[in-house]
Amino acid sequence: MMRHRPKPSAAPVAVPAPACAPVRAARRRRFCALALALLLPAPAQAQAQAAAEYAAKAAFIYNIALFSTFPNPDAPLVRLCVLGRDPFGKLLASLEGKPLGEAKMTIAYPRSGGDALKQCQIVFVSASESDSVALLAQSARQEGVLTVSDAKGAARQGIMVELGVEDKRIAFEFNAEAARAANITLSSKVLRLARAVY
Repeated sequence: MMRHRPKPSAAPVAVPAPACAPVRAARRRRFCALALALLLPAPAQAQAQAAAEYAAKAAFIYNIALFSTFPNPDAPLVRLCVLGRDPFGKLLASLEGKPLGEAKMTIAYPRSGGDALKQCQIVFVSASESDSVALLAQSARQEGVLTVSDAKGAARQGIMVELGVEDKRIAFEFNAEAARAANITLSSKVLRLARAVY
């Protein structure tokens, strides 16, 4: 009996796949969704451009979660936390309850880095927390938490995924050493899209 897998939020146009390979087809759809999330539209006004940028970053974080293996893969919830000043506004609300395999994503806004590392599987570290990035990155390794930030140079300081914009696309750098220490695995298909891997 064929299992129907949930579609990612930014699914591409469906292409018929052989009935005997539903797993490969689902992975291909998810990979295409990740590739689409890397594209940024070019709106005319700066405010619209910033909103489009963070909408793309939100979709990218969701797709990173789809392609990651966490230390506790059987957890029913994968909590994405925003630490510091929230640049997403209402954009993350669309991720609430979205499927991640057998789990679902939920969003939280902890008050401190310590709370975030205890409560969350993924922590987006806002640029407002740049003074504590290195300490948070080190603690995240011990707690098995995937860290993401768009602060410049964050990956070199130990944040696992650093988001940026390059030629109107979302680009990212990946700190593989930090991820290994946290027992987090990112698909090799995603790693091929990285601008830099440390």
